[in-house]
Amino acid sequence: MLVCQNPRESKASRHILLFSLAVVAAIVLGWVSLPPKIIPPRDPAAPVTVYVMNQDFHSRLILPNQEDEFVQYAYGDWQYFALYEQNVRTALAALFVPTQGALGRRGYRDLQMLEQETDELYNGSLLSFEVASGRASQLFESLNARFEQNIDTAIVNQRNRMTFVQDDQDYTLLHNSNHELVRWLEALDCEVEGFVMWSGFRVEQPS
Repeated sequence: MLVCQNPRESKASRHILLFSLAVVAAIVLGWVSLPPKIIPPRDPAAPVTVYVMNQDFHSRLILPNQEDEFVQYAYGDWQYFALYEQNVRTALAALFVPTQGALGRRGYRDLQMLEQETDELYNGSLLSFEVASGRASQLFESLNARFEQNIDTAIVNQRNRMTFVQDDQDYTLLHNSNHELVRWLEALDCEVEGFVMWSGFRVEQPS
């Protein structure tokens, strides 16, 4: 039996398709032409060095602690990122619907260990810049408290050696790991410019 499609429905479908293609094109164009740029604070008080790790489409923040060690924090989707259930279903869910967020934490005994794992384990790159020690300490305590409040959900991902807990913030296309990183950077008194949907951050010293 031949079913003819309503011309109005056909026209609406074409409009939706064209709109979707335009959105994808705009995202790609924005990503290519406006890479995210971190502008650290000028003359921070009692400066300490912090790090941002660029890895594929994701980014992470590394803060110093009081024992001259480093702690990496990362945000992402619980199933895709924390549980490493990486398939078409979980990828599409992470992109197009709100899903359970995850907050990850990983400690490093020194800078050499951080640099080595960035290269060998994550195949990423490190950016470094200075911020005020007071700001870094406040963010460190805030992220630790946020992590500990859901510690009963903790799991260890053996692939990236991070411990994850479920986060109260949902993961969405418009609030992914890079958007969350921007919030953390702003708490460090940094400015962020450019397209932050994916990773690829760079540092530009304040003029």
